[in-house]
Amino acid sequence: MLATVLRTGSPRSLTVLLLAFVTSLHAHSLHQSIAEAEYNAQTKKLEVSLTVFINDLETALIRRAERDLRIERTPPAVFDAQIVAYLGAVLNLTDAAGQPVKLEWLGRQLDVETQKSSDPTATLFFQFTLPKGLSGTMLRHTLFCELFADQVNLLLLKDGATKRSMRFISGDTAKPLHDKSEQAP
Repeated sequence: MLATVLRTGSPRSLTVLLLAFVTSLHAHSLHQSIAEAEYNAQTKKLEVSLTVFINDLETALIRRAERDLRIERTPPAVFDAQIVAYLGAVLNLTDAAGQPVKLEWLGRQLDVETQKSSDPTATLFFQFTLPKGLSGTMLRHTLFCELFADQVNLLLLKDGATKRSMRFISGDTAKPLHDKSEQAP
């Protein structure tokens, strides 16, 4: 992208590049996201809440959309549409037949306790419909891995009485959400 900007001198591209650079200057040393997911057997949905640093989210969206996107200044519908597109690219869930499962956006919430800190966070809420449950499902979770080589994405998963934690890092392939050792004999 830098070569294109320097070659063409496009003011829009230069602005986007500078915004991405300035945003990265405010980066924190911890590159981690935490998701909590629970399979609801009644609704047949995997309900997810994903907590992220706002600076990281904005940086990822700016780089993807190549325009300025700020949680406080961008209209909510526009910002949310960009989040959904980004999550669709970095959270790849497949069902037991290997078919992609569409993410259903529910909304977001700024985490009040962190808003006055230098690293405020937001929680993103979404779900996936899984009529046959978690058995055979696979998840590839690469949130912010394109930004940070040391990005760690943690997932705390609950399916009925079963709880487990999963860790995703850059370069990971898809992982099963249902541990075969959890199946009844």
